[in-house]
Amino acid sequence: VQGACAAGLLAGTVVCLRRRPYRLMVVAVAAGVPLAAPLLAMGAGLPLPWVLLAALLAGVGLDVAIVAWTTALQQHVPQGELGRLSAFNSVGERLAIPLGYLLTALAAGTWDSRTVLVACAGLVVASAVLNLCVRDLYRINRRAGDGAGARRGRSRPSA
Repeated sequence: VQGACAAGLLAGTVVCLRRRPYRLMVVAVAAGVPLAAPLLAMGAGLPLPWVLLAALLAGVGLDVAIVAWTTALQQHVPQGELGRLSAFNSVGERLAIPLGYLLTALAAGTWDSRTVLVACAGLVVASAVLNLCVRDLYRINRRAGDGAGARRGRSRPSA
């Protein structure tokens, strides 16, 4: 399953090299939805090939989300503040992992494995949908010209 996810990450790299979305944050959030696919596949008790396909799709989505998020940070955060913001972002990501493990362990002690997997998939989808309801998310767009000139404000956004 990890190998299928890794293959999806590689495929996601190809997608990112070919496509450059305009609404960076919308893509970053929406591309996280496929992360629910392997959880749903395992929770539904699907055969291994379906779980592998779901993991592949999750890898593609994860890579697209990471690239869109990183691009948005680099284009919209001033150079002098980028390091500090990246550090805070990393701390937040790392703090969420043990919290997720703790909550999942508590849920696994209460419900059976399949119920926990489906509930976790539901949380992934619900969090993406709720984030997509934030209006400001749609205001963070790709700037014209992906280089350093766009980051310094020398290029204007494309229509």
